[in-house]
Amino acid sequence: MMRSILSTALLLVHLFHNGDCYSSSRSSSVDCTQNFCELQLSDELLKRYKITIPEGNTDSDCANCKITLQLELDGYSWVSMGVSGSGSMVGSHVVIGEPGLSTPKAYYLNGKDQSLITRSDIVLEDATIDFINGQTVMEFTTTFESLGVESPMDEEPAGISLSGTSTFTWAHGNDGQNEMTYHGSNKAVYQMNGLSTGTGSEAAASAMKSTSTISSYKSKWFAHGLLAFLSWGVCAPVAITSSILRDFHKHLTKWWFYIHVGCNSVNYFLTLVVFSLAVSTVKKEGSPNWYHAHNKMGLAIFLLATFQVAGGVFRPKTSEDATKTKLRQFWELGHSISGIMIFLFGFWQMHAGLKLYNMRYDNANYTPVLWFYIIWMGCWTGLIVGGTIYKWVNRMGMESAEKNVNIAPKDASENATEHATEHAAENEDAVEAPMDATGIEVDKSDTVCI
Repeated sequence: MMRSILSTALLLVHLFHNGDCYSSSRSSSVDCTQNFCELQLSDELLKRYKITIPEGNTDSDCANCKITLQLELDGYSWVSMGVSGSGSMVGSHVVIGEPGLSTPKAYYLNGKDQSLITRSDIVLEDATIDFINGQTVMEFTTTFESLGVESPMDEEPAGISLSGTSTFTWAHGNDGQNEMTYHGSNKAVYQMNGLSTGTGSEAAASAMKSTSTISSYKSKWFAHGLLAFLSWGVCAPVAITSSILRDFHKHLTKWWFYIHVGCNSVNYFLTLVVFSLAVSTVKKEGSPNWYHAHNKMGLAIFLLATFQVAGGVFRPKTSEDATKTKLRQFWELGHSISGIMIFLFGFWQMHAGLKLYNMRYDNANYTPVLWFYIIWMGCWTGLIVGGTIYKWVNRMGMESAEKNVNIAPKDASENATEHATEHAAENEDAVEAPMDATGIEVDKSDTVCI
């Protein structure tokens, strides 16, 4: 009896002790004002956050508090996080990040249609989005007051509170959709009671600290764009123009080939550098290589430029008497057309690059730079197209003139022949019908005897 009671007591103590240990091992309370707390929102999406409370704060909602949010999404896709004042995604303030396209920006959801998503004036600090080790990582910092939705009743920010209930919303696209599209089932609205405490670990804090130092590679992309402009905005049009206008001036006639070859050589070297710099930077960022039209066009231009240079080096030779063979004429036509096409591709490519750079880094000089680029490239394009048309019209006129010159001597010869024929006919008539002094026609068959 005593033994059974003692055994039961020991068993209860053992179960209680194990249960307590298991409970403490499942979760640990973390001060979210000192460390980063984390919350697994879905199988693919992890949220980390930290609260900064200003000194002397007495407001339980803490409108001036700052929240630093980080989202880690498995795969490569756009992602968003925001605050809802009504418990619905409509009427929410959200921050949307599109990797490879732009820095995270704040929006207000006026409705479910994409056209009803409007930009918000929320100030975001240290907003970044990158693709690292197979994950899209977005991070930003803002105040409760900015991120919260204004309540129509008391005109105070609603949806986020330090000690009360906060209502968050998140959404993201499918893997590979870096530009915002319909999220489908990848969305949710959830609530949290109190933001100052949560769950977390030292690993979460250290991970947040390491990703906050991610470089945006702005200087490398700037160098990429500058070298691309020197290549396709300077060298390429000069090379093409020197060939088209080589007959317009005696100096161009003498030096055009050296200008053409020299500029094309520099152009291809810079293209090789630009392409290599882009590939290495994308690799360091961890982004997919060919996810965007700009990336694909860059690869196409590099390959086409390689074939163009190879075609120039191994061009068909002229005949021994310096006349152009049919193969040489066909090559010159193809070489000219492909060169102009690659130049036009480069025109579009640089414009797309300027747009991407502005989306990513919010370049304040975007508009004047864009206008300079359009005017600059427009002038070169007009010169190339105009010179080509003028050269073609001039060549057609010269061929017509040569044809007329060749026809003119033939006409003169024919006129002289006709004139000689008429003159001979007249002489023949005079011989065939001679007349004597009396006016009587003499028959050639008659014989005159003396």
